[in-house]
Amino acid sequence: MIQNQSDFIERETRQIKIRLQKTLGDIEGCRHHYLLEAIPGMMPVVEQVIQEFIAETKNSVEFAHAQEELQHVNYDADDLARLVDQYAAQPQMQIALKVAYETWKNAPGSQELLRQIVDHADSISSSGSETFTSSQAPT
Repeated sequence: MIQNQSDFIERETRQIKIRLQKTLGDIEGCRHHYLLEAIPGMMPVVEQVIQEFIAETKNSVEFAHAQEELQHVNYDADDLARLVDQYAAQPQMQIALKVAYETWKNAPGSQELLRQIVDHADSISSSGSETFTSSQAPT
């Protein structure tokens, strides 16, 4: 049973990778497809493959160029579609544009980033490893 489950997950992982390549990085479409399929326990596998796909794309020259292009158009969704069409002859650039947009869209805003920093500081102080309170310099 476990072997069958493992084989199934391996096959699905390959299918997710193929789907992302064939759709030129349509991450949202891939998520949506697997949500519609509603295979129990598959979403973590889908997300893991998507994160690996994003990490691989981030290491490409096209990704840096895509970020620059998207900054010029202020990450507008309509402009993203126009840019993807503009690079119709360059599949790697189309993928990089979609991944750069996805990365930007899911990056924490300044408020969220501040909350994460405060939460991290709170967890350090409550664990007892460091103390930020009641340390005054002698007067």
